Amino acid sequence: MSLTYTYHDAYLARFIDEPLETRALADVAVLAGARAFSPDWLERVAVVQAYIIAARENQADPEDLFTAKLKTYRAELSVLLPQALAAADAASGEPGGLGLFSIPLERA
Repeated sequence: MSLTYTYHDAYLARFIDEPLETRALADVAVLAGARAFSPDWLERVAVVQAYIIAARENQADPEDLFTAKLKTYRAELSVLLPQALAAADAASGEPGGLGLFSIPLERA
């Protein structure tokens, strides 16, 4: 079988295989909670999560290239994840994941 997504970071892509990609998708499902990401957002977040796993697993020294890549992709995920969650909320029609309600106000 082949990978579901394309990985453009040539340095980390060689460490990504099907089991790692499956773990990344499982992590993204946990991060998403009850929300459903669109296919585009799912791909973007899953690819970054796969890079994070690959860098973390191959990190041997606090000063190696894997450490730098891990820091970079964690920062990218911290920006991407809120955007993906907001997009999922917008698609579901529930901002912030909370339902809206209204209370009619009437004058006596």
